[in-house]
Amino acid sequence: MQNRDQKKNQLENIIKSSTDAIQNQLIDYKDKGKNILVVGGIIVAAYAFSRLFTDKEDEDEVKTLETTKEPSFLGSAVTGVVTSVLLTLAKNKILELIEQLNENEQPNK
Repeated sequence: MQNRDQKKNQLENIIKSSTDAIQNQLIDYKDKGKNILVVGGIIVAAYAFSRLFTDKEDEDEVKTLETTKEPSFLGSAVTGVVTSVLLTLAKNKILELIEQLNENEQPNK
């Protein structure tokens, strides 16, 4: 009877430690997933913003074939600044993600 109780306790401890390990791994995946979604969103926003101005300028050029129209300096400047800021944010998030991955791998070595 005592041997059965010991085995039961061992199995319960194994189950508890396995459950804790799985929960910790899921938390890590959740954090990494959030970071990846943020980076992806920033990149998509930068692309959408840059396309917002370029598509409009392309449509204007098609409508007015006889007149040559140069792209707006202000539109180009704003697009450049916003794209640069968004890409910088994406770069920083990617570097944070890489740093987290490196920190998570170091204790395992």
